[in-house]
Amino acid sequence: MQNTESNPRQSSWTPLILMVTVVAALLTLFIVTFLTLKFGRLFESLQKDVSRLQEQGDKQGEKVGNILKDQAVLRSELDRDSKSLQKDVSRLQEQGDKQRERTEHIFREALLPMVRQAVEQAATKALAPRPAPPEAPKARSFVILAINDVYRIEGVDERTHGGLARVRSLRAALEQQYPDLLLLHAGDLLFPSLLSRLYNGEQMIDMLNLLDGQPQDFDPRMLVTFGNHEFDEDKRQDAAMLSRRIKQSQFRWLGSNVEFASGDDGRLLVEAENLVASVLVETGGVRVGVFSLTTDYKRPEYVAHFGNRETTARVMTAELRKRGAEVVVALTHLRMAQDAAILRNLGIDGPDLIIGGHEHNKQSWQVNGRWVIKADADARTAAVVYVTTTTSGPPQVRYEFRDLGPDIPDNPMVKTRVDGWLQRHGSEYCVQRLQFEAGCLEEKLGTTQEQLIGEELEIRRYETNLGNWIADQALHAFAGKVKADVAFINSGSLRLNQDIPAGTVLTRGHVEEIFAYKTPLKRIKINKEILQQVVSHAIEDWTGNGWWLQISGFAFRYDLSTEPPTARDLTLITPDGGRRAIKPGEEIYAVTTGFLLDREKGQDGYTMLNLDDPKQKPADEGDAVDLRDLVIQELKARGNPGIAPRVEGRICNPQKHDLCLAERPATQ
Repeated sequence: MQNTESNPRQSSWTPLILMVTVVAALLTLFIVTFLTLKFGRLFESLQKDVSRLQEQGDKQGEKVGNILKDQAVLRSELDRDSKSLQKDVSRLQEQGDKQRERTEHIFREALLPMVRQAVEQAATKALAPRPAPPEAPKARSFVILAINDVYRIEGVDERTHGGLARVRSLRAALEQQYPDLLLLHAGDLLFPSLLSRLYNGEQMIDMLNLLDGQPQDFDPRMLVTFGNHEFDEDKRQDAAMLSRRIKQSQFRWLGSNVEFASGDDGRLLVEAENLVASVLVETGGVRVGVFSLTTDYKRPEYVAHFGNRETTARVMTAELRKRGAEVVVALTHLRMAQDAAILRNLGIDGPDLIIGGHEHNKQSWQVNGRWVIKADADARTAAVVYVTTTTSGPPQVRYEFRDLGPDIPDNPMVKTRVDGWLQRHGSEYCVQRLQFEAGCLEEKLGTTQEQLIGEELEIRRYETNLGNWIADQALHAFAGKVKADVAFINSGSLRLNQDIPAGTVLTRGHVEEIFAYKTPLKRIKINKEILQQVVSHAIEDWTGNGWWLQISGFAFRYDLSTEPPTARDLTLITPDGGRRAIKPGEEIYAVTTGFLLDREKGQDGYTMLNLDDPKQKPADEGDAVDLRDLVIQELKARGNPGIAPRVEGRICNPQKHDLCLAERPATQ
């Protein structure tokens, strides 16, 4: 039997299911309605877009149709132009063929032979042996003959050494191998000399004009500069005389650092066409520039200014190099130390070589590859300098000092002219200068038992017997009248520059040669400290300078073991021959020459002596006396057997002798 009783769980779910079904139906209806409405609007919009596009397509189609029509027209025109262009191309091809035929004809007939010739030449050149590389520039050389400080036209030692007749012979010999050599004179030529006292250097210019062997011709290869002695006649009115000497010269003078003063008319007091600042000359195939430097030691009234040495050297060197100088030479009249300083301080901005004077002994000095070269005074020697160019740096320099002694013959022409001047002077000097009878220079005054050492290499560096004897005459000048303890004479005032053999009869001519200037003697009151300054200056730059002293009444030790050398152990030599050390502050009466006390003339550097200082001025100066007159009187008084002076050791120098009168301090 079927069970008809209903299930209670099943009956509870029925309402819920119905509700869900109804909700789902409603939701479906909503969605359908929404979509219908949405897509209906979209469809309407789409239909509108399609219609619009159809309209645009119709319009575009019309445009395309128009374009197609235009293309057809263009195609027709292009076909017509193409046919015309083809005709033009055909015509140009025909013209090109004709031009090519003409070009080929020209090439075959004209250019082809030229090309073949060029190819053949190139092949020949390529196969030819290569030339050697160019050689480096060959070194070129030139020669300088140099002299300096020549005062005597006739030479020295009884005319056996020096003299311008031998200089001419040497130049002529050198010119056989070096025909365009340069002759340079480094100054001091017009004064002083026995002949210049009468002729003011005219005799020297006359002789120098002969050194090229052509008395009437200008010598373009000879150059000279001013030494301090060119200005011995130093007053303003003396400028005219100096100008005359320059104008009489058949060679050029250099005055690079000398500025002459102007006169009232605005013109220079000293001027001449052959007075120049520098020279550029070719010799040995080398362009050589030369300028000069002169010491300001002497300041005449007609010189306005001496240019600074180093500044002038720098400026002149640069100027000459700019003008094309390959080698620059400075022709100087300076101290050796000053010359060396120029080379050291300027280096490549300075000259390549210095040819110098002022010192009277031959010497040379190399500074950083560059040379200073000086010969002996009075042409005892001449410097022959060989200069060779280099690719870089200073030129190579070789040199030799040629002795102008008996082995060098006198040139006959120059010797004849020298003899003429000496004969003229012998007859005129005594009458015009001394107011004596002609021939007075041969007057016999006395004799000498000893060789008298007056040659400058000795008397300007050492104690000599002639120097001692003359200094003794100065010391004795005031004997028995006023007090005089010591005497000192600068060697530069003793101008003999030659030795006098023993047994020689001494004449007035000898004395006149010794004293080129008036030599008045004066007294001055000093002390040990000032005397120490005096002897210290005497040994300064010990290379043969004129301020070296010959002394009497005292001694000192010249100590060469120190650097720099020193003068010490001042010792007083009493009239009876005794010796004692000079005490500090001790009062000393000294006799010396007026030149060493003349502040206007430079005093040869002895500026510690000052007669304007009341402490140094004696109350009684004594009678004025000239040293030359004293020497003549003493020679006459000695008669026979004459004088016999000796070196005693007043200046102690172990390099020369072992004699020494200087007392060592007790502590030594």
